[in-house]
Amino acid sequence: MRVKTLFPPLGWTLVIHPDDLQKSSEKWTASLRNGDLFEVEYRLRRASDGKYLWYLGRAVPVHDSKGEIVKWFGVCTDINDQKLNQQTLEEQVRERTAELVAANQQLLKEMHEKQRAQSELNRQSEKLVNDLKEKSRRAALLRKMGELLQICGQLPEAFSIVLEFAPKIFPEFRGALLLMNDSRSHLEVVGGWAGHESAELIYEPNSCWAMRTGRIHLVAKGEIAAICSHVRQPHNPYFCIPIRAQGEAMGVLYFESIEGAVSWSEDELVLPNSFAEQIGLSIANIRLREMLKRQSIRDPLTGAFNRRYLDEVFERELRRAERANQTVGVIMMDLDHFKNFNDTFGHSAGDVALQALGSILLKHVRSQDVVCRYGGEEFIIRLPGVSEAGTGSRADEIRSKVKEQDITYEGRPLAKISVSAGVSAFPKHGTTPGQLIAAADGALYAAKKAGRDRVEIAPLLAAGASGS
Repeated sequence: MRVKTLFPPLGWTLVIHPDDLQKSSEKWTASLRNGDLFEVEYRLRRASDGKYLWYLGRAVPVHDSKGEIVKWFGVCTDINDQKLNQQTLEEQVRERTAELVAANQQLLKEMHEKQRAQSELNRQSEKLVNDLKEKSRRAALLRKMGELLQICGQLPEAFSIVLEFAPKIFPEFRGALLLMNDSRSHLEVVGGWAGHESAELIYEPNSCWAMRTGRIHLVAKGEIAAICSHVRQPHNPYFCIPIRAQGEAMGVLYFESIEGAVSWSEDELVLPNSFAEQIGLSIANIRLREMLKRQSIRDPLTGAFNRRYLDEVFERELRRAERANQTVGVIMMDLDHFKNFNDTFGHSAGDVALQALGSILLKHVRSQDVVCRYGGEEFIIRLPGVSEAGTGSRADEIRSKVKEQDITYEGRPLAKISVSAGVSAFPKHGTTPGQLIAAADGALYAAKKAGRDRVEIAPLLAAGASGS
């Protein structure tokens, strides 16, 4: 196909906008080559002012009989207003689209923030629920421990309960329970939990700052001042809580952080304080019950058991001895000439003599033996597992110790005291408390009749004899 150039190139370069020249030239070249319709939008420079206006250029090829292009018919239409309107519309569309995109992004951001806020709220709610459950669990354990402590009869039993519940209530701590001894001269380590190890078992009371200050003592991680000397390894943060009851310091609870907490808030210390208060009240109650029990079964003057205690346990001891096929020795002992002693030195001095006798008896018996003040100046000693002969020997040893005792009252020496004793044994002299006491009493009467300061063995129980 033969192509004829109807538009000289110079015209394009002179009037068309430089930005539209390449596009227009490429389209025109393609139309010339292919014989296709030429159509293009371009900006042409106006001759009057040099301003570029938009036009729509169109050209249609005219072919001869051989099909060759012989000329082009073209038209150039002014579309500047439409183009400007279109550009304005497109700009508005772009601006609106940008606004919509920005609004959509803002909406997505807000939705994301709301989702994040909701997730955080859910997390906090879940944590709050779990915290409440954990607090409820610990409070329930504390109540259960309190109930068990209320029915404890002895301190070792109470300590065992405390050390069992402590790691359940405070899994984030290891610790120990330290209590003042009876003389209040030392702090003694009762026990620990969660692998706590104490360097010593006994400490001075002022070794703990909580005991010194009377309030909780906290040592945060990294602190080196005011470290309690009972703390073996002061590397972890810890705190000590004084155990108090009725205004009296009774000991210390030591809590050492396992999980590495740096410090604790007041809310976090509420439960450990309640734990310490519960222990203090329980220990005070047990000690009070023990004191009342001692007062009910102990003679306040001599420290020996009283007749009530003897009546409670004597029958039970005999039944135990019967099952084990063992003997039980009984000594009834009485101060000689005690009425004359009182008349000579006074009743207060007589009380001193009874105290001295009680001290000797308690000092020279075994832990399983029982010393009772039977009444007035009479004492009964029960010796489980001791034969008649052994009981007689023990009675004579005590009689000798009494004679060696020096007694003073208000700075002046008193007369020497002596005792007489009667001995009986289960089952040789009886099978009931009444029979054994009656047999020992009869032997005591015989010892006094024979001159006092001596020991007599009871005769065999007569056939058919009985006692109460």
